[in-house]
Amino acid sequence: MLLWGLVAGWLPSLRRGPKQRAVWLIFLPIAIIKTIAVEPVGAAIQSVLGTNGDTLVKHLLAVVASVSLLRFVALITDRRPRRYHVLLAMGVTAVLVGLFTVARDGIHSSAEDLLTESHISTPELGYWLLLEAYLATVLSTGCLLVWRVSRASPTNPLRIGMWLMGAGTALNFLFAVYKSAYIVAHAAGLPLPTDLVVAISDSMLPVSGLLIVAGVLVPGWGLARELVGLRRSMRALAPLWRTMRETFPEMILYVSEKLPSADGILATARLRLYRRLIEIRDGMLELRRYVPPQTPARAREFLAERGVRSEHLAEACWIEVALRRKKAGEQPNFDGWTAMPGGADEREEARWLASVSRAHHVSRYPAEFADEVNPSSSARSPAPTP
Repeated sequence: MLLWGLVAGWLPSLRRGPKQRAVWLIFLPIAIIKTIAVEPVGAAIQSVLGTNGDTLVKHLLAVVASVSLLRFVALITDRRPRRYHVLLAMGVTAVLVGLFTVARDGIHSSAEDLLTESHISTPELGYWLLLEAYLATVLSTGCLLVWRVSRASPTNPLRIGMWLMGAGTALNFLFAVYKSAYIVAHAAGLPLPTDLVVAISDSMLPVSGLLIVAGVLVPGWGLARELVGLRRSMRALAPLWRTMRETFPEMILYVSEKLPSADGILATARLRLYRRLIEIRDGMLELRRYVPPQTPARAREFLAERGVRSEHLAEACWIEVALRRKKAGEQPNFDGWTAMPGGADEREEARWLASVSRAHHVSRYPAEFADEVNPSSSARSPAPTP
């Protein structure tokens, strides 16, 4: 279920570029392999392809996943995917199908089944050695390249994810070498501790898969957290932004918020937040022309008399006064403002304006201050929510 959840969750990213499609094509075959391992599904395939036909299908899917892994590694290392990777995989697939057809009793699907046989046929020995040699070559190449990329990774989550993927790939490579070794040893008639061999074999592959899946999820978790944070900031800014949009509709950038598909949903969310911050600030710059520059200082005094000290509330107070004067039809005629307070970067600016937004739309003080400054004003901004 975890693999199928990963496959389904990755679907929206397919339009973002070849890297995302390569990752999806790694996990889709693996998810199908795990599904085929369920007895009813495997039995249905065997009824069509014959004895152990499900094993052949799983191995061919493993070849597909290997090709996708090589393609993904080539893309993240800024190398051009090689055509011979696909041609080699097609050749291996054709030989595997031929050896499976020639093998009289099919191909054993597990170490336990294989080691119970007193004799391994030549086609089956060739089948297993070819498959494991191919997988070992692909996995060793992938492991080395993933490790090389992880060392130059710009972020810790991505670096940790790459390390986990490299560890999983390395363990998968060791599994292929280990399996080849005991197949050769068994074919040569060497005595093997069957239970121990099977136990090691059955534990290596699941651990490898968990490491690779964890490696994909770790950097994805960091991106998901950032996306959630961006959307929370958008919701916090929404009340103040709507006020500016209704007051100065010409300030709003009515253009498409869609980015090229390769940039993805996270880049789109960052752009939307950045635009919203600009639009709010543009509205505030226009609003301050409706009140004298000393209005924020008066707001601080007003709040101090009530035992409140908050720069966010002081900002909300002068914004409320300016909104009322704008709605009353007064002309903007005040200048001489110094720089307004705010954040040093985009993240701090979002937190600052979100606090101003909450103060303006939740607190009663901005309305009380505006009533004191303009007691005769009948034009009022939208009432704060309780």
